[in-house]
Amino acid sequence: MSAVLGRDNVVQPLRTVADPVMYLQPVVDVATGQPVAAEALARFPDSPHVPVGHVFARARAVGGGVALEALCVRAALDLLDSLPRDVDLAVNVSPDAIEHPLMQEALGGNLTGIILELTEQPASDPRRLATALAELRGRGAQLAIDDVTTGHAGLMRLAELRPDIIKIDRGAVRAIAGGTAQVAVVDALVSMGRRLGCLVLAEGVESLEDLATLAELDVDLAQGWAIAAPAPTFEPVAEEVRQACLAARREQLHLIPSVPSGSGREIDIHHVTAELARTAHRLQLDQALRSACYTLGMRMITVSALDEHGVLREVIATGAALDPRPYALTDYPATAAALRDGVMLEVHVDQDHSDPGERAILERLGVQSMLLVPLIMDDVPCGVLELYRDAPRRWTGRDIDDARILGQHLAHALGRIARDG
Repeated sequence: MSAVLGRDNVVQPLRTVADPVMYLQPVVDVATGQPVAAEALARFPDSPHVPVGHVFARARAVGGGVALEALCVRAALDLLDSLPRDVDLAVNVSPDAIEHPLMQEALGGNLTGIILELTEQPASDPRRLATALAELRGRGAQLAIDDVTTGHAGLMRLAELRPDIIKIDRGAVRAIAGGTAQVAVVDALVSMGRRLGCLVLAEGVESLEDLATLAELDVDLAQGWAIAAPAPTFEPVAEEVRQACLAARREQLHLIPSVPSGSGREIDIHHVTAELARTAHRLQLDQALRSACYTLGMRMITVSALDEHGVLREVIATGAALDPRPYALTDYPATAAALRDGVMLEVHVDQDHSDPGERAILERLGVQSMLLVPLIMDDVPCGVLELYRDAPRRWTGRDIDDARILGQHLAHALGRIARDG
């Protein structure tokens, strides 16, 4: 076996192709601008004017396609230790190369932190591919599918393989500014991703303005020259990229959004808001929030009232005893800012940039994420609505819309109950 896998044998069919040099291109979280992965991309310095795709096509034509892929994967994996601790490495693999001995050798051992990006070529035997991928994922690998479109074959492939990440075709991403048809394509793929429980990555991002559109469409991750060009070493993402992502997210979290919410999003919680509209006393309010907790799939929903001293005290909790502790806003600056600015606040246990005081509360409760909604009555902050869940993923635009609607109806209900005594 060692003779088969020796370097001379790997490159024997590729004598006309120089050894690849792997470049890294960051992938960022659209909500924060933080890098979460880097894709390893092959470059051939001795053939600078030959498109990379042509180099691989030439290798396949002489029977060395898998050998070249394996060589690239080996070179990419050598870069893993150079990445920051929380940044994964994505490597490209064609479906029929997965089971080849050269690729199996290249992908040996623990694959934690590795994303296998399956290229668009069809698999000769989809069942064997699924089995091989299951074994690799069992050793820690994540699976991404490249260049996904809304065609029947592409959607069936998603349903069968259930990847961790789907990458939207760069043509669709580039065209989103051109009209509603392309936006509808991206929206459909995002919806499919949500149903399958996978993240959605938009590649080919060429302007920072695209990031705001992607945020509105609930795309999770982004990659492209506007974010960072491929480079021989992993470089920090520019501050302007991070600020563009944070600005888009902040706009999304405003209590009064500048962009109207998507049509039909209120329907899912219509029966909850209708129940809140009928509340005449606290028992009915508690029941309505229990319904909201179930409808929205939350672990728990709480409501805290703000007193004249700037202290929050919990007054409603679904599925748990009331927390008797007072929470002074001076100890929670992010919450104070959310109330002051009329902006929702999201907190995640696994994100260092989340407010430390709020993260400590989540850790004590044993939950992963919280979305805080300021409650406004007569243009004055009167408390907060907090939605908790076990899942560590970020809050989607639909989650935010539902929370915004729930908060508005809840504030009216609280005001009505207070006036009626």
